[in-house]
Amino acid sequence: MKLETLVRQSLEEWSAEARVPAGLADRALRRRTRRRIRGIALVAGAAAAVAATTFAVDVGAPTAPRPATRPTPMDTSLHTDPAHSPPQRFVAAGQTAISAYYIRQTSSIGGKTVFRDTWYLYRPATGGYQRTPWANLDVAPGLRQAAVLEGPLPAARVGLVDLKTQKVTRWITLEYPAGGLAWSPDGTRLLVTTYDRSVDVPAGPGTSSRTGYYLVNVASGKAAFHTLPAGTDNVDARQDLGWSRNGRLLWAPTDTTPTKRFYDLSGTPRPAPPHEDQTYVDEAGLSPSGRYLSRGNPYVGPGRTNPHGPATAVEDVTTSKQVGVQPVEQLRAWADDTHLIAVACDVKRCTGKGEFHNRYVLVSVDGKSITPLTGYQNSDAPGAWHPLFTHR
Repeated sequence: MKLETLVRQSLEEWSAEARVPAGLADRALRRRTRRRIRGIALVAGAAAAVAATTFAVDVGAPTAPRPATRPTPMDTSLHTDPAHSPPQRFVAAGQTAISAYYIRQTSSIGGKTVFRDTWYLYRPATGGYQRTPWANLDVAPGLRQAAVLEGPLPAARVGLVDLKTQKVTRWITLEYPAGGLAWSPDGTRLLVTTYDRSVDVPAGPGTSSRTGYYLVNVASGKAAFHTLPAGTDNVDARQDLGWSRNGRLLWAPTDTTPTKRFYDLSGTPRPAPPHEDQTYVDEAGLSPSGRYLSRGNPYVGPGRTNPHGPATAVEDVTTSKQVGVQPVEQLRAWADDTHLIAVACDVKRCTGKGEFHNRYVLVSVDGKSITPLTGYQNSDAPGAWHPLFTHR
């Protein structure tokens, strides 16, 4: 059976359930649990030179792996797995794919609460996701390569993994241990956030031990370290750094407004690019073209009530006008300039604790079209899964 036929049948099968009526529930999901901080790269940026002192790294393979690049032409076909949560089959829409996901468990070690994340990585050979031994990872744009860290965190080295074989092609040893990873938008560089103690602990003032970051040239394996301590405007133990949309700046997450603080590649504070510091790191932010910006519930705020239930909005930044309202709980990533990947609750159970009975869907900017991508889960329960979105 052709792929086009499978996609068409899937859409027809779910269309009745996916249409969401206007009178949806009584309140939106606004409980924010800080997830792993990572940027969602939706637009490739130009490469920027790194002006910093470098030191020798331990390269485990004599030949450098090819930098991850996006296929040409880009695959934008729809892949769904609405019967399973977490997904068993590859999930993708437009420019964006769920390249991996993790399941978090909480335990007590020596009287202290710690988190342990089990990661599942996309494997093109099977079309599904495979459990990994890694404590943290990030997938490069193009879905050909991943960067991984061993546990317990922080780790003393970074591994580069070929997604096709799921095997490490290179190890890069670090002088300062690492807890977070982020590929540059063009897939040629790796941003490694460093810490001097565990990042897998509950949040609280002074819990973060961030020391700085490495910029790694993936082709050469060379790395440059820069000092950048944890911010006082963020109480999370994990304060991973991310890339600006064009890859020319870095950002650090905050718990305040603005939601991100920007730096040049050497760690000097810089003004934020337009609109890039107006949404939290686990939200969709700017669309691929940069014209549209995801927003929270438009019916909640001073002097306003919320008769419409869970809702999000999209704003045209060129006019500052709202261009669409979506009957979902949170906008997570852009698929293209007219569709987003979102979290949506069950239309019949979206009140009270039912707001956490949700799944991932593809929603149009005007909110009129919703296609399920995964099955439902209780996103507030132990063992919930959390996706990693990557530009494909």
